[in-house]
Amino acid sequence: MADTRARQRPRRAVGKKAGSRSWQPIFTGGVLALAVSLVVFVLVAADSLGDSGGGSGGPVGADPTATADSATPGSGGGATATATEASASSTPTSAPGADGSIVVACGDILVPLDKQHRLPADCIPPGLTQLSADISAQGAQYLRADALAALEEMFAAARKDGFQLQVNSSYRSYDTQAATYDYWVSLYGREQADRTSARPGHSEHQLGTTADVGAGGRFLEDFTGSEEARWLAGNSWKFGFIISYPEGKEDITGYAYEPWHVRFVGRDVAAQVKSSGRTLREFLLK
Repeated sequence: MADTRARQRPRRAVGKKAGSRSWQPIFTGGVLALAVSLVVFVLVAADSLGDSGGGSGGPVGADPTATADSATPGSGGGATATATEASASSTPTSAPGADGSIVVACGDILVPLDKQHRLPADCIPPGLTQLSADISAQGAQYLRADALAALEEMFAAARKDGFQLQVNSSYRSYDTQAATYDYWVSLYGREQADRTSARPGHSEHQLGTTADVGAGGRFLEDFTGSEEARWLAGNSWKFGFIISYPEGKEDITGYAYEPWHVRFVGRDVAAQVKSSGRTLREFLLK
């Protein structure tokens, strides 16, 4: 409005006194326009600074256009959220979406992940670190730095007891999980696949804190009932890991028994889960 008035041709002044006042509306309008511009600039700058801290899409500084598969995992460094730090924010972060699922925070290692709770599609956990070749059963695999450190300690303890454990599958991006789920659907149909494989976004593997463990070439169902599986069940909690899908609890967890599937939640939380006698899902939703 001020700019429009400033462009209008002023009435001709009559006498010196009237002429001296003819410039005042133009000057006042210009000052107001400048003030409004400065306020808008300050607000926009503040908003930009607030957004620059990074969101749930991945580590700060990551290319926001990159997919989970195209992002380059970090080579080390501590993860930004420990189990203790994350415990206060382990509850769901939003109301159910259009599909009925609840989106939980990316980067929090204690979020519930099941058939009702899921991670954002672009969630990439911080501090992804490559597993060493001696514990990876197939090519380059990654876990968060804190989870990997605990896993290496657990595997070292297993070796002292005569067991050589390896990881068959660790971090999976949203896209990788989508392909994995579709593969099992193509083999066994959707109903059976939903018992043994998570839909994309709902997998604990996307957290970067979960590993499928095997030994001696025995993985998945072949690992069940082995001496190594019994060792893992009895000792994993001591190193901060919980078997997410224990035997006889499918009606609670939503998934069939998987003695190979362990999720890192930190030593303190793992001890609490074990002493509670509840499944990890029940504990995180309590």
